[in-house]
Amino acid sequence: MDSAKLNNLKKYIKKDFSYTFIENKFLIEAFTHKSISKKNYERYEFLGDAVLRLSITKKLYQMYPKASEGELSREVQRLISKDTLAGLTFTKKLLGFLEHKDLELENLSSLTKSLSADLIESLIGAIYVDSNFETIDKMIVKIYKSLLDKKDVIGRKDPKTILQEYTQSNNLPLPIYNTEKLSGPPHSPRFRVSCVVNNSREISTLCSTVQEGQQRVADIILKKLKIDE
Repeated sequence: MDSAKLNNLKKYIKKDFSYTFIENKFLIEAFTHKSISKKNYERYEFLGDAVLRLSITKKLYQMYPKASEGELSREVQRLISKDTLAGLTFTKKLLGFLEHKDLELENLSSLTKSLSADLIESLIGAIYVDSNFETIDKMIVKIYKSLLDKKDVIGRKDPKTILQEYTQSNNLPLPIYNTEKLSGPPHSPRFRVSCVVNNSREISTLCSTVQEGQQRVADIILKKLKIDE
């Protein structure tokens, strides 16, 4: 990353996240894709995912003292999912700072969503390494402010879980998911995920992660079956 781009990134992080990095190398690696370097964001993303999960779990535990373990677990998963992370208002701006090679981000919406979510987790991991949990915990709560508004009901089940429970309650075979890896570079995999329920017509979708694809096809099937989530 050249000095001009790094300075612009640091200014953006300071302005929107109220944080100034002590060690530039953490920030640089957090915005470096594996397509150009072995020192990339993946370890920071791994760490950031764990830090984010702990922070959100702690906040929900405090906010909902009467919620069950299952409700808390599902709500945590919803809040830290790729879809939620990619939907945060600043994600597109962060993606513009990513150092990469031959990633056609404009043409692959699912890849863009996945990378946007990865970068948020990577940034969280890098700030944690550069500072401490208390600092990043406060920042996460600020980032999630609108999503953490008090609600009457939390922990709604995801489409895949609802579909499985539907088949079980109706004595039907469990949904069968199949995955086909499509051709493409290792750093931007593409999959076709399909699902069949009770020998019905196969439903398929294209995606950048298998988990995303399974949730998407389950959601399509639920809508066809007119089952409310």
